[in-house]
Amino acid sequence: MRGAARPSARSLCLLLVAAGGGLLCPGQSAADPASQAGVTLLSSYLDPLPSSVVAKSSKASRWASLSPQQCMAEATRRKLGVTRWRGAATGVATPVRVSGDINGVRFVTPGKKSPYGILDCRLALALSELADVLKRHDVVEVRVDNMYRPRAHLPGKKKRSQHSYGLAIDMTRLLLADGSELTVERDFQGVIGEPVCGAEARARPELTREAGALRDLICDVARSEAFHHILTPNHDAAHRDHFHLDIARGARTQLIE
Repeated sequence: MRGAARPSARSLCLLLVAAGGGLLCPGQSAADPASQAGVTLLSSYLDPLPSSVVAKSSKASRWASLSPQQCMAEATRRKLGVTRWRGAATGVATPVRVSGDINGVRFVTPGKKSPYGILDCRLALALSELADVLKRHDVVEVRVDNMYRPRAHLPGKKKRSQHSYGLAIDMTRLLLADGSELTVERDFQGVIGEPVCGAEARARPELTREAGALRDLICDVARSEAFHHILTPNHDAAHRDHFHLDIARGARTQLIE
């Protein structure tokens, strides 16, 4: 549940650091005394999330509502590493492919012969917002399993998945600046049905450092309001090995599970 009262993650983490926990804690600036112990603080997955109601002015809603012309103009202005795709991409309003860095982060996508590497221009803008979050967590490269799947539907339903519009991304691995790698399937330690973020999420001492780092990152993504739907291994078995992020025109709530 969002917003329930609980001692701050920062306080809990700093107590553990003081006891020799050697943790990476949330929310600390360079001037914080705890930095003297070599601790860097960022937002924590245990911190409350904002309201699940998404304003029309949110990043995800703004990008989802753009016309093809508006989107390409903004992508050009931002100098995003994408190029227009002129091949077949039924259902995708403005198909592009990744051709370079997006806001300083490399997105390694399926090759040119695979439709899975196609994305809508509007998703590319959302990825530029995602890159800001990734860089805060020292991520320099993202391995992408797929974005566009033309026949994708929601499990057990007739409704089309955002993948069928090129408006969703499945991320499997994250390469950090120090050369280490976080793999969702190996490192997340997911439990289906368990809250990912906020007061009811599993406490950090019960997780490995890598699992905590992945949760910190994905909950930071949720706080950025750059996506409408965020699914993790806690959602179901089909998501055991990736993070699913998408935007949807007309969406008014944010989901993270």
